[in-house]
Amino acid sequence: MKQGKITRAIVLSALAASAVLGAGCSSNPPVATSMATTPAGTQMAFHRKSSGSLGNFDGQVAWTFSHGTWQGQPALVMGSAEVGATVFNPTTHAMIATLDRAGKPLMSFDPPVGYQWPLEVGKTWTSTHTVTMHASGKKMPMNVDWKVESYGDVTVPAGTFKAYKVVSTTAEGEVDARWVSPRDGLATVKRNTVRPATHPQGPGVLDGELLSHTLPAK
Repeated sequence: MKQGKITRAIVLSALAASAVLGAGCSSNPPVATSMATTPAGTQMAFHRKSSGSLGNFDGQVAWTFSHGTWQGQPALVMGSAEVGATVFNPTTHAMIATLDRAGKPLMSFDPPVGYQWPLEVGKTWTSTHTVTMHASGKKMPMNVDWKVESYGDVTVPAGTFKAYKVVSTTAEGEVDARWVSPRDGLATVKRNTVRPATHPQGPGVLDGELLSHTLPAK
């Protein structure tokens, strides 16, 4: 083999090896340190299909985000004319409370229920909360086991997103799988929730996926 051909073969081999190594490095799932900020005025629409104890519904649910307060502290409020509202911590995106369509508290959570940052594939943790049922004033414990199962593309009508699949399981056996895209500020791109027959509220299933995501005009 001539010198020129030897040199070219070495270069091509090196480039091929570099491409393989680069692909191996880039395949490592990223670590998400926080949720991107959700601006007030952001609008989202989901298709929700549910049954049993999770409510009989099959249709679109539209949400609008606003900034408000909860017990004097800043809060992110996700409101819907169809189902009421959910109040979140604006930094961690943990759920603080749920409200009915009139804006009255239904349930509140101490501490708020949410992801333990940073998120990375394989991470597991357990959280303990006290749930207050505001209609009765009753308080009850809630324990949740969490696992970040995977990371990759998830495609829904709103598009394709890079998302973590986070699965949470309560002591009552409710299993909730959510695909989360922190860089897009989307706590839910897609979800599947299943309650077993042994659940205190009875069996139920809920599936949802993002139909649209519109940021406010600047």
